[in-house]
Amino acid sequence: MGYGLGDLASNLSFGMVSLFLLYFYTDIYGLSAGEASLIFVIARCLDAVFTLLVGYFIDGTRSRHGKLRPYLLYGAAPLGVLTLSCFLAPAVELKFLFALLGYSGYCLAYSLVNTPYSALTNRMTLHEGARASLSMYRMLGAMLGYLLVSGCAMGLIARFRDPQLGYAVVAASFAGLATLLFLACFAMTRERVGSVAVGRPPLRDVLRATLGNAPLLLLSLHTAAVYVAYSLWGAMAVYYVNHVLGDPEFVGAFFLIQSCAYIGGTLLSDPLIRRIGKKRLSQAALLAGGSALTAQLAVEGGGAWVMLCVSVYSAALAMLFVCMWAMVADTVEYAQWRGAQRAEGAVYGFYNLVTKLAMAAAGGLAGLLLELHDYRPGEVSARALMGIERGMTLIPASCFALGLLAISFYALDESRYRQLLGQLLQCDPGR
Repeated sequence: MGYGLGDLASNLSFGMVSLFLLYFYTDIYGLSAGEASLIFVIARCLDAVFTLLVGYFIDGTRSRHGKLRPYLLYGAAPLGVLTLSCFLAPAVELKFLFALLGYSGYCLAYSLVNTPYSALTNRMTLHEGARASLSMYRMLGAMLGYLLVSGCAMGLIARFRDPQLGYAVVAASFAGLATLLFLACFAMTRERVGSVAVGRPPLRDVLRATLGNAPLLLLSLHTAAVYVAYSLWGAMAVYYVNHVLGDPEFVGAFFLIQSCAYIGGTLLSDPLIRRIGKKRLSQAALLAGGSALTAQLAVEGGGAWVMLCVSVYSAALAMLFVCMWAMVADTVEYAQWRGAQRAEGAVYGFYNLVTKLAMAAAGGLAGLLLELHDYRPGEVSARALMGIERGMTLIPASCFALGLLAISFYALDESRYRQLLGQLLQCDPGR
């Protein structure tokens, strides 16, 4: 539960920024859409490079609190302050520069906390089943944070006559709560695997742990495909409800049903992993989710059939996320078994880089898809509707097919992991 509080904290912060910052920039702060888009592109490129540097510094960390937990302790408060800074609107001439510095600082602080947090499962236990359970609690915390922000933020902001003040107060409230939850995660977890870092691994070991790590590369390809599908689907969902289903008032209920299915899939993940394993569950989830997305193409209009397809897809997506974050932990021991120095930071820095690049690509793909299909807000043509449907169904389904192909070659299943772990423990029984 303590570990799950970390992703609850992450999504109170990340949810507020991802859901409302673009609107705040354009409609409250007074930036143009082009300026706001440029801020996101610059900041995300800087963040992608910084993520690799975070992994490098993690692997050289020595502390009485461990290797990873100090980043939660000392990074929580700066992340909270920088979350708030994104929603401040001072009357300055260089608005673009102020917003760029604020958002870039937030992205870097988020990576500085979230990358070691993600790697913490690897230092808490060597048991692959326990890692899957930790990932399940993490995903539950993430969804709870998302629901709190998406369900409460706009209602709280609307209580203020001055929207600038409303955004600042609500952002400060979520950021403050996130800070406390990160500290609780720090206090309620322990690093039980391995010793405190004995030194930063040499470059050859970093390369062996990442680019020479076949299971990590296959898992990363699988993850990139899933994250593109997830991010593109999310970007198109509101357009789909508003224009394809033709019911703007259904948006809230649509996301509530989708979230409930996601939570259900998360809760089912742990017992299913124990029964059939992470790889087989991932394959089954990709088949079910891809089939649901494809079946949605045959639907004309709204109705229960659409929501059934959406629910199956959402439950499958939740299972994929639980499996992915449990599987990446196993690749650290694989690299160590292959002769590299233990390097959680390098592995998770590389893996987080992949997820960020995938989400950035999906964001660009969403805008390109709308542009290529001549989407116009005031008058949505049949061609634009076709583009929205493709972005919501056919393209994510194709990404699931690519993910299925990649994960089929992934050989580090539970049996193989236990074999190599046994060999590592024989070499170092004190672990």
